[in-house]
Amino acid sequence: MSEQQSSLAGLLSQVLAEQIKQTAILQRIATQQTQLITALAEEGIEQDPESEPLTYMSGAPRHPA
Repeated sequence: MSEQQSSLAGLLSQVLAEQIKQTAILQRIATQQTQLITALAEEGIEQDPESEPLTYMSGAPRHPA
């Protein structure tokens, strides 16, 4: 194998390694988003969709006026 081919093979190996890392990150993101959607869906079942929310988006309790 020539020096140029060896260099190209090394670069391709690096690209593949980075793509594997990116794929793992994207899979984690997808899993976390699915968990969040599921949690939000389950939370919404307990409440009437027309009622006022019990908490702010930050999670702090909402005190009725």
